[in-house]
Amino acid sequence: MTVRDAFYEEAGALFVGLVACVPDDAWQRPALGTWDVRDLVGHTSRSFVTVLEYLDEQPQSAAVVSPSAYYTATTAVLASSDAGAVDERARAAGRALGDDPLVAVRDLRARALARLDDAQPDDVMGSIVGGIRVRDYLPTRVLELVVHSRDLARALDLDLDVPTALLRAVALLAAEMAVDSGRGGTVVDALLGRGELPEGFSLV
Repeated sequence: MTVRDAFYEEAGALFVGLVACVPDDAWQRPALGTWDVRDLVGHTSRSFVTVLEYLDEQPQSAAVVSPSAYYTATTAVLASSDAGAVDERARAAGRALGDDPLVAVRDLRARALARLDDAQPDDVMGSIVGGIRVRDYLPTRVLELVVHSRDLARALDLDLDVPTALLRAVALLAAEMAVDSGRGGTVVDALLGRGELPEGFSLV
């Protein structure tokens, strides 16, 4: 298992452990934007679902050459998409978890990891923006799992101790995304006390 695969395994365990903490009466609690807790958990579980689905696709070449480039491409696609369709996809993913979301999420993670046992880092898999190597796609799922685990913890008023290695991996990818999007200077200034991020600033 590569280092990046290890991050994916650890980030998935972090998320599943947090889902185990969701009280039975909290699934309809507001979580992120228009999403409730079930919607957020469903959306985040797609970090397992897409690995399963995309590994079944076998593009001839990688159109996307880095994790940051993946986000650049997907941001452009989502900007032209119907926001309502994006929200509905999250809600559909939440509904698909059924009566026992924890069991469903555990199963999805186990299946994704088992499927990755048969993959190599340089294998090309599918994505919504074209072929991408496994080693470049998994870091994007690590970011999603960590960021949305933090979102879920906030919605549940829980403290979440994210391992330092995971935070570093996510922060480094976010920094690459900022630079590649032309906003690296703005982020550096904000981090080093030379300015503030604009209201509503986001890299995704």
